[in-house]
Amino acid sequence: MEEGKKCPARRGISSDLRHGTDALIAELARRQDGRVTRKQLLAAGISRSAIDRRVWSGQLHREHEGVYAVGYRRREIWGRFRSALMAVGEDATIALLAAAHGHGFGAEPVLIDVACPRKLPPRAGIRLHHHALEPWQVERVNNLPLTSPAQTLFDLASLLSEAKLAKTANEAFVVTDLTIAQLHAVKHANARRRGSTAFATLLARIDPEAENADSPLELRLYDFLRARGFPDWESNVTLRIGNELIRPDVLWRSERVIVEADGRDPHLAPLNFDRDRRRDRRCRVEGWEPVRVASHDLGPGADELDADLRRLLGL
Repeated sequence: MEEGKKCPARRGISSDLRHGTDALIAELARRQDGRVTRKQLLAAGISRSAIDRRVWSGQLHREHEGVYAVGYRRREIWGRFRSALMAVGEDATIALLAAAHGHGFGAEPVLIDVACPRKLPPRAGIRLHHHALEPWQVERVNNLPLTSPAQTLFDLASLLSEAKLAKTANEAFVVTDLTIAQLHAVKHANARRRGSTAFATLLARIDPEAENADSPLELRLYDFLRARGFPDWESNVTLRIGNELIRPDVLWRSERVIVEADGRDPHLAPLNFDRDRRRDRRCRVEGWEPVRVASHDLGPGADELDADLRRLLGL
């Protein structure tokens, strides 16, 4: 009901009719985290006066213009996300701090960040961002659209300090399926946007060697193996470990030895730490010996790496 208006009269409304209307509203809300829009109610055949009566009586609680919580005010975060998206429109996406929280690597936000390709006037409780997103930059979580973890980190680069952004990236690698390749894809897609310099700084720390499988570190590993006379190996082939498929950088199949070029900045540990250690553990359970090679191992530590690999290979 519009502010300042009196409660519409209830004369002539039967109990059965009211009950049927309430049941219809409840069914709509059940599928939408307890929220409905005025537009949906009108489309369902509920009159404006019936809607206004329920707003006045407290059956519908206005959260945003044209968006209501049914029965009582709800503050759970996913309901707040739903309400904000309903207020903005079908082309809206949860973004920035709100998306980070939705993915599990950020605190619950005070305002709900929403990205939308249209320029819209301000809305109370919502922080709007004019940004058109490609489908691959969006993930559905709890059946709601959120910017992907990679896109979320890029967007946060314009808000967070370098140290805070690195810590947030740490958490994102641990709790999501984020990959370095996704970060590079987002970097290229957002090259002209605000935050690109800060994001590039983060990415240079996370992946100092390069962005793809043929990174300088991996190429240095191959040069090292050839120069030291190691036997031929397989490279970037698919290998099944239990129920998972992996693509080792170097594989000696008969000796069951796997070598990975690991170019991440150790100061950002535990970036992907849990996932890497789980993968190494699973390899050992299946009878493989995983070896991680960092830049130091191909420089000052080259002789030690040489000796260790020869012992593992029985040379």
